[in-house]
Amino acid sequence: MSPMIEKLKNLIDRTLISQILVGLDVGYKTIGIAVSDRSFTIATPINTVSRKGTKKDLFKIKEYLKEYEIGAFIVGLPLSLDGEENEQTNKIRKFSNELQLFFSKPIEFWDERYSSDIIFKEMRKSDFSSKKIKKKLDQQSAAYILQGYLDKYRNSV
Repeated sequence: MSPMIEKLKNLIDRTLISQILVGLDVGYKTIGIAVSDRSFTIATPINTVSRKGTKKDLFKIKEYLKEYEIGAFIVGLPLSLDGEENEQTNKIRKFSNELQLFFSKPIEFWDERYSSDIIFKEMRKSDFSSKKIKKKLDQQSAAYILQGYLDKYRNSV
C-alpha cells in the first residue's frame, strides 16, 4: 500500500464517527471553507472568509464551523505546475501551522493545482454571473479539494 493511501486511511480512521473533515482553500484575499458529511463521502461548500490577518481569519473560520465537530483539516497546497513548492506553498504551510495550533486538530495537505480554474470553468458553463462566481469560487474550490481527498480515501478502502 502506498504511503499516501496509508496516510489517508489513518487520518479517516482516527476521526470519530461524529466528526467531519474541513476543507480549506487558502488564498491571498479569501479562504474558502467546505465540510464533509460524517460518512466522508460528500464535500459541501459552506462559506468564504475575507482575509483580515491570520488571527482574525482563524476566529472567523471557527465561527463558521461552530456547529460542527471537527476531526481534521484538509488544506489545499498550491504547488507549482512542475509539482515543486513555491513562495505561496510556504505561506500556506505557515498559515496551517497557526491553524493547527488554534484548533488542535490534525492537518493534511492536498494538491490544489487547477482547482480554482476547474471550478471557474464549470461555473461559467453553468451560466453563473461573474458576481456569483466571485462570491462562491473559493468555497466551491475548498469543496473540490476536500472531495478529491474523500474520493482518494474511498477508492483506497
